[in-house]
Amino acid sequence: MLALGLATLLLALPPAPGGTAASAPQVPARAEVDPCSGMDDEGRPFPTCFDPGNALLLGTGLRVWDGRADPTLHAGILLRTERTSRSKGMLWFNTHRLLVTEATPNSTRRGLTTTLYEGTFRRHLEEGFILIPTSKPIRIPFPFDVTLAVRAGHLERRTWEGPGLTVETGRAALLLDPIRSVTGRLWLGFGPAASHSLRRMPDGELEQELSPFTSALVETGYETEDGWWTVRASGLGGWINSFEGGRRFRVRADASLERILFAVNDQPLWLQAYGTYTYKDAGLARRTEWAVGARLLVRTFSSL
Repeated sequence: MLALGLATLLLALPPAPGGTAASAPQVPARAEVDPCSGMDDEGRPFPTCFDPGNALLLGTGLRVWDGRADPTLHAGILLRTERTSRSKGMLWFNTHRLLVTEATPNSTRRGLTTTLYEGTFRRHLEEGFILIPTSKPIRIPFPFDVTLAVRAGHLERRTWEGPGLTVETGRAALLLDPIRSVTGRLWLGFGPAASHSLRRMPDGELEQELSPFTSALVETGYETEDGWWTVRASGLGGWINSFEGGRRFRVRADASLERILFAVNDQPLWLQAYGTYTYKDAGLARRTEWAVGARLLVRTFSSL
């Protein structure tokens, strides 16, 4: 009986400090919190962050211009890539927009605007500099990132203007970015731009226009880290020369604000409000006009 009582007492006592690892209580490791992942009631994760620049784009909306409201359809392919060169301390932020199209299926004012390709290539260095190749090379700090912005095959067709159409065959701009963001979510670029356009008039005559770096392009934007909010704006202005003779000043500007409403099966739905302004460059008649509108956009495959 005495032995049984001593054994019971020993089992009831807590383990002494400095015991073996096998006898020490196991404390579960603290899991890292993923800011882009939530957890449902059954413990299954789901994404909460989305990439507005990497998706298959589909949408519909309403545009108000020239005193009327027209329904619109929107589609395109958006790609975004990032490449690092560790040896040179350099980052590349590249965006690609393929076959971005807006159609107006109105019976009286049908129209189509599409861009075959549009891309930006921004190079970010940890310490930007200019090298002057004198007998003793000099290196001067250069506080800008450099961006190459290109566009090819931009077509605009307005059926109510007749059988003609407008095609911007190509545009290229070299932009300087003083913000130099290392995340790619904030940008500001400005610099000279060159472009070439064709206008096929209703009478069949073909007109060509060239802007040999006599225009300037400005692009800016911001995206929140979770992708819920996006703000973008751009402007192009300058002189354009006609091959048939003559010179004119034109301006194009647009801005947009987007917010995620909700996501269905991890596919987010965005609400976009936007506005555009064109000075002496809209359509075959080179009109001055403005427009505002709103779209509902689905960007599939856009989870971060």
